[in-house]
Amino acid sequence: MPIAGPTAHGLIGRDGRIADIDAAYAALLGMPRDAARGRPVADVTHPADRAALAAFLTGAWDSGDMKAATIRHRDAQGRAIWVNLHVSRLGAGDCTRLVVTCRPLPQGEEPSTVKAHWQMARLLIQALDGGKRAFGDSLIGNPATEILLRTYVAEAEARALTAGQIALGIDVAWPLTRRWLLALVTAGFVESEIDGPIQPATPIRLSPRALAMIEAIFGALVTIVQDTRVIA
Repeated sequence: MPIAGPTAHGLIGRDGRIADIDAAYAALLGMPRDAARGRPVADVTHPADRAALAAFLTGAWDSGDMKAATIRHRDAQGRAIWVNLHVSRLGAGDCTRLVVTCRPLPQGEEPSTVKAHWQMARLLIQALDGGKRAFGDSLIGNPATEILLRTYVAEAEARALTAGQIALGIDVAWPLTRRWLLALVTAGFVESEIDGPIQPATPIRLSPRALAMIEAIFGALVTIVQDTRVIA
């Protein structure tokens, strides 16, 4: 999904309150950092999304796995702000926190548009899978393209995707998949959710740049399909 502002970061305590946020998150919410600290997360969440976010955060606390979701924040003026959230647990004991990465989406982004882009990505993946079965891997498909598509679909479905899952999905041996991932990281198209070398259990996400580029491509394709239907 396209990005509407700088990526923001924050920390959530076990009590469901904001432990800290950076300057980008403070600007997004329209409040000073000091005013945000100690505030319940529900206070900066759209009322219609509070129950879903509470369940989402509970899942992150309980599993320890990186989680992703699309929800609406509510800023100091009460305005709804669509965002992509990536959350993971960090630390141990009383020092445990949820680390939040927040990517704001363009205001006015219609759910139908997001759904259309997701459907387009799923269709392309199915077409590539069918083509490989019919003509063979050497003639159809490109690992880099498939990695980007599958990572995009995972983000659109608000689920985490590991490097090992990517290797299984594109049906490419792990050493070669890892080289493709490293190439995409170097090119600035994908990011690792955790520090250190990429391993099968490493969560992978698209970079803001790649998200914007893929959404622009899908947006153009959807427009072409819609125009074709009007002409027909």
